Amino acid sequence: MKTGTVYYGDCLTHLTQWIQWNRGLKSLPPSLADLIYLDPPWNSNAKYNILFGKEKSADNGRTAQETAFTDIWQWGQEAEKRTNLICGDVYHDDYHNHPARKSLRGVREFLGESGMLAYLSYMAERLALLHIILKETGSIYLHCDPTASHYLKMIMDDIFGAKNFRNEILWCYNRARPGGKQFARCSDNIFFYSKSKEWTFNKDKMQVPLSAEALKVNQIVRKDGTVWKRKRDTKDMPNWWTDCNFPTGSKERLGYPTQKPLNLLKRIIEASSNEGDVVLDPFCGCGTAVVAAQMLKRQFIGIDISLFAVETVTCDRLMMDAGIAEEDIKIKGIPHELDAARFLAKEDPFAFETFAVEACHPGMVGNKVQRGDGGVDGKGMLLHPVKEKGEKKKVILAQVKAGKPKPGDVRDFATSIRDTKSAIAGVFITLEKNWWTDEMRAIAYRQGTFKHEHSVNEYPRLQHWHIGQFYYKTQHLRLPNLPELANPLSGKEMVIKQTGFLNRQYGK
Repeated sequence: MKTGTVYYGDCLTHLTQWIQWNRGLKSLPPSLADLIYLDPPWNSNAKYNILFGKEKSADNGRTAQETAFTDIWQWGQEAEKRTNLICGDVYHDDYHNHPARKSLRGVREFLGESGMLAYLSYMAERLALLHIILKETGSIYLHCDPTASHYLKMIMDDIFGAKNFRNEILWCYNRARPGGKQFARCSDNIFFYSKSKEWTFNKDKMQVPLSAEALKVNQIVRKDGTVWKRKRDTKDMPNWWTDCNFPTGSKERLGYPTQKPLNLLKRIIEASSNEGDVVLDPFCGCGTAVVAAQMLKRQFIGIDISLFAVETVTCDRLMMDAGIAEEDIKIKGIPHELDAARFLAKEDPFAFETFAVEACHPGMVGNKVQRGDGGVDGKGMLLHPVKEKGEKKKVILAQVKAGKPKPGDVRDFATSIRDTKSAIAGVFITLEKNWWTDEMRAIAYRQGTFKHEHSVNEYPRLQHWHIGQFYYKTQHLRLPNLPELANPLSGKEMVIKQTGFLNRQYGK
């Protein structure tokens, strides 16, 4: 990983590669970051019978991005394998004596096999690597909410050491969620840990003015006759923050569901790093942390698993807000030519599936867990649902074949579209253009078309898209034939700027 770069893909992959590569060079330590901020995926709206049981959840109107992370919150084969490795039930060189072993064993004993345990094992796997990558004088800020914060703190104590816990910051925002028969929640938790007993903290920049009442008292005469005089008009900043919200009327909001204000990230970065230091955000989302780091003259590294977030939102913000020229923005992890896509399909079929789904249209999101997906590798949502036989249908399914498909694969996908109650259409994605045969075309044609009230066009219920189209310059040739899709990050209208995803040029 290099500074000034945004990486596409799972942070687990990029962190693992960095550590393994550096361990091969004995002269270089694997530490990289002076400051790590992470706001990982968590679903505070998930029902507790999902988090603490085995029941599967429905989409319930969530955005495609939230739905894509649902697998993280569900107990299944991947979660069981990951948990067993961390807890030491199965021996593996990379997981032997895992630093979160004790805490996750305790949580498993308490929670049992549940969605919450699946999520905590997912986080423990990544937090252990972040500990390695953090410099000895570095700090880490973990942003979470009360749904999982108490469990996450146990894991952080295990990995970073309870003695290195510095603060639990309460970030109070001005848009409280309805309370119902409880108090309205309007705060998140941010855990601040250092890696060692020596860490960067710019105390002089973390001062707040004294209140007017306090300033009125400039001196006090003690009982013994001595006089106390005020030496300064500021005090140390407390650990509850009520002043880091989006400015009223600001255009800073992008509609990204988990977007945080720039002034919140600026405070964290100013407190725990200096100019020239490296700030890492392994779940950078819409890029607030990397933009704030650039504004404050720090070096940044961002990682995100959403192609749309990396290509469109983060890059646009680095240009518009941080003033970086488009040609100077570095994006890694995206195959920028067809041969690279072929290589990815061969070396990492699961990563290729996610890339293929999200490359076909910025409104599509790939599954984050590819096993047991029922032949569906991703989905998107229509901005305006289609009414058919009294039902609203809005889901566009996607299936990816890294290898040469058979006509039976297309028939099975057609069945998946028909059997999915909310699905209206599907896109069958292949690596090569010539893999789509006349027999497959005939199967797709027999599925018919659908009409959309916001368009005069008819759209195929099953259509083909190949990876080579991602590199076309002409927009109408690059995208599948679909009505307008919703922004996968917000579920609202897709606003693609002139510098955004659809207008970037790849190859010839």
